[in-house]
Amino acid sequence: MRVVILGCGRVGSTLALMLDAEGHEVSVIDKDPDSFRRLGENFKGRTITGLGIDVEVLKEAGIETADAFLAVTNGDNSNIMASQIAKIIFGVPKVLARVYDPLRARVFREMGIETVSATMLMAGMLFDRLFDRPYRSIADYLELTQHACRLYAADLPTPEQVAAHRASLEGKRPSYIIVAGGGKVGYQLTKALLQEGYEVLLVEKRPQRFHLLKEELGDAVFYGDACEIRTMVRMGMERADLVVAVTGDDEDNLIICQVAKNWFGVPRVIARVNNPRNEEVFRRLGVDETISATTLLFQLIEQEVTVGEFLPLALLQRGGLEIVEIELTASSPIVGKPVRELSLPEGCLLAAVVRDNNAQVVTGDTVLQPGDVVVVLATPKALEQLRT
Repeated sequence: MRVVILGCGRVGSTLALMLDAEGHEVSVIDKDPDSFRRLGENFKGRTITGLGIDVEVLKEAGIETADAFLAVTNGDNSNIMASQIAKIIFGVPKVLARVYDPLRARVFREMGIETVSATMLMAGMLFDRLFDRPYRSIADYLELTQHACRLYAADLPTPEQVAAHRASLEGKRPSYIIVAGGGKVGYQLTKALLQEGYEVLLVEKRPQRFHLLKEELGDAVFYGDACEIRTMVRMGMERADLVVAVTGDDEDNLIICQVAKNWFGVPRVIARVNNPRNEEVFRRLGVDETISATTLLFQLIEQEVTVGEFLPLALLQRGGLEIVEIELTASSPIVGKPVRELSLPEGCLLAAVVRDNNAQVVTGDTVLQPGDVVVVLATPKALEQLRT
């Protein structure tokens, strides 16, 4: 069997040595080369230094021909993201992820990722020994894990309750935005949204940074880890219309968006991608809207150095024009009519429409439908009139 192990801590190194001793072909990935010392001198497998969420590193470890993938680092989000890449993108038959947080383990188990919550298993064993009871079988502990997880999540809304709440808000204007990550990007974005009159909550988990943001932005800043499902409940994720994850870690941004979308039914999520190679990975894992500063800068450089009739976006902004996307609802007044019959504000052009993941240029014969995403080129004044 060919096995790739992510994480060469005590668990990962022990697994690698056990598999190696039985004659299996083992590759171990860790970002710290010193961790491979745990494998000793007689380990016959391969060691790869790098991040396990990097597709190229996984390829170097042999993920394309692996029979099994085990993610056992100390980071839940790294384990979950790497496991999804192994299962969904590379089709590895057997994928296991160690996840400390029982709630996150439950969410991603329901999404098809086989997770093991060592936290709950250890709690069950300690509970039995506390009362001098004999250890149970693994099957019994797994059943206890499910029971304990239900207790742990007793006060959380179920996906069905969240869906019912979402249905009651359908057709209403988006009003609540959550920004995860209080760095420079999150801070500036929150300020801009507040100035536009949106209800915004900026979530930051670093105490010192939180207090600095709190001094300026007040109650618009929330202290907590946006990856934690309980934190998501406390900040009202079930009523959020948009979640923007802009932390400095791709794995955190992915998990925030996936949980927001799949557990809380948030209709729109946007993730910052720090490694441009992860843009395609995010799309394959269900996060369609991503922002990569590297990609944007490259596109701007390309636009500025290209000679020809093309007009850079930067020039459009300097000329007082904006490009925005507007998602149409059934109650929108521009739905159901040919574009040539619409009374559009002066200074407004409907440039393109995205329908069922297909984009097309808008013509006079185009009839817009509910659910269409329309790309609009317009002046700020025209945009305001169009929205009203």
